[in-house]
Amino acid sequence: ILPGFLSGKEAYRDLEANLHKRDIKCEILDISPAEWWPTLAGGSFDFYLIKLNETVTRMRQDLGEGARVQLLGHSAGGWLARLYMGPNRYNGRIYNGSDYVSQLVTLGTPHYSQELYPFGRVSEKRTGEDPTLLNEKAMGSSLWFTNANYPGAYHPNVRYISVCGRSVRGREWRLGVPTSEAVAHGSYKANCGSGDRWGDGVTDVETALLEGSEHIVLEGCYHNPSEKWYGSDDFIDEWVKYLL
Repeated sequence: ILPGFLSGKEAYRDLEANLHKRDIKCEILDISPAEWWPTLAGGSFDFYLIKLNETVTRMRQDLGEGARVQLLGHSAGGWLARLYMGPNRYNGRIYNGSDYVSQLVTLGTPHYSQELYPFGRVSEKRTGEDPTLLNEKAMGSSLWFTNANYPGAYHPNVRYISVCGRSVRGREWRLGVPTSEAVAHGSYKANCGSGDRWGDGVTDVETALLEGSEHIVLEGCYHNPSEKWYGSDDFIDEWVKYLL
């Protein structure tokens, strides 16, 4: 289970328990919220990828020779899994995890976010990469790097499933507009340039559905851990069947 941006391991305990109830062996990547903070100032995502690589290596050793794992990425955890599976050098390191992964299920992942944040975005300071493979945006953003190098369902040996909730339509803030709809409008607009979309309250549907993957849209499902999110009893069985 791969936590989303600024989230830590503890936020996914209920999801872990719900998977265990369905006889699915799993563990949560051991990430804390504080470990994300340097990325806000232009740091790379190596902290995440290194831990993911170590965890996958250990799990494969426990499972036996030739074993492959399934990755379940929530929010940013989904596109970081795609980055981990790629063969190209990222900030001086090569992860190339696709040979160790059988499938990737993403929950509310903003695969195609344009990162149009109102106050801008600090460009990442990465080194040790092949500049011939990168455009200007990919040099400054790990998400753009991922989409430039590994577009869509890139690895033929990996099954990709994109899941997104459809619970909140974004509405521009004005008196009388519910906060959840105004927040969604701002988030969707940062993703795709238009806030007047449907999504899970954080990620709009179009941004979440990776080209070439299998698509699942869940009516009434919200982005963040709650009674009505991807990991709750109301929705988990709609996508967990792919992990069985």
